[in-house]
Amino acid sequence: MDRSTLVHFATAVVIAGSAWTNARAADDTCRSGFVWREAFAGDHVCVTPPTRQQAADDNAQASVRRQPGGGAYGPDTCRSGYVWRAAGANDKVCVTPETRERAVSDNAQAAARRVVAQPSTGTQPAAGYRVSEWSGWARAAGIEYRYRWGWNPQESRYATRVDAIFQMRNRQAQKWDGAARSVDCERGTLSMSTPVVLLPNETKEVKFMTPNCGSRTNPSFRPNVVKSGRFD
Repeated sequence: MDRSTLVHFATAVVIAGSAWTNARAADDTCRSGFVWREAFAGDHVCVTPPTRQQAADDNAQASVRRQPGGGAYGPDTCRSGYVWRAAGANDKVCVTPETRERAVSDNAQAAARRVVAQPSTGTQPAAGYRVSEWSGWARAAGIEYRYRWGWNPQESRYATRVDAIFQMRNRQAQKWDGAARSVDCERGTLSMSTPVVLLPNETKEVKFMTPNCGSRTNPSFRPNVVKSGRFD
């Protein structure tokens, strides 16, 4: 391969890499008025600027809000009055309950706040978007839940991932605090998670993106529900 060919090849690689990077960035670009939360590395959930600043402030206070000497949940145990933020699967920064509930809400609205989000058409899904039938109701961690997957084969972000969609209902007389999760297809460990708070007798639908355990023609994922304090 002569020098001229090498130069053209290298240029093509750079252009292709740049296009791929720009496409990935476009998928995460926030609508006007929103910015990445950045509560942890790779956290591209779109939030208001004050919420992003709150996340930075909470991160700075993380060490002083942990229980000295640890506690029931090890070294990450929070002092009284604080709970894990749980903005992501491994987010154990201690925050106020109000901040945690805001993280729940922001995660649920993440897709709608991106530039690539389809315009709202009521309850109708975007063109090409498919959902499976609901599973039967199951019971775990003190609540009832059912699930299905959502997927759009026309969008690149769904090449290896699907939307995990849960309906969760709390029949208890007290508030339920926990998470809807997916399990790694091969290793059986935690894959993805989103925190959920249910008031007494409340039913809520939550959705997050997770790796596809099936194929492009037959998607699937492994659902899991856990109560607060057991984000292992």
